[in-house]
Amino acid sequence: MSSSNIENLIQKDLDTLLYHKSLKGEISVNIAIEIAAYVAAKFLRIIFAKNKEILPQELNGVFGIISNIYKVIFNDQLELSDYQKISTMALDFLKDADFDSNCKNFFNNIIQ
Repeated sequence: MSSSNIENLIQKDLDTLLYHKSLKGEISVNIAIEIAAYVAAKFLRIIFAKNKEILPQELNGVFGIISNIYKVIFNDQLELSDYQKISTMALDFLKDADFDSNCKNFFNNIIQ
């Protein structure tokens, strides 16, 4: 997966999920953090499934892409601690044996 391709896919997921949450009037910092964490975990899972490992530059790349996108979307309203929560949550999600099904349910619940 090229870096521009993954960037476009992450952007699409974030835009779609945030859009659907905003239609329901449910946007908050905590929801934005949770959405970003699920999206990050999803892409890290894809990378791991493909390569059987996640290199530090891939980890930094996924979180960097999300950080850059969120800085534009939220006009620098998120704090450093919010970005730290995103990475902590994402890595915790990946430790869950039911992550794939939880992620699918999370995305479906937002879009429906």
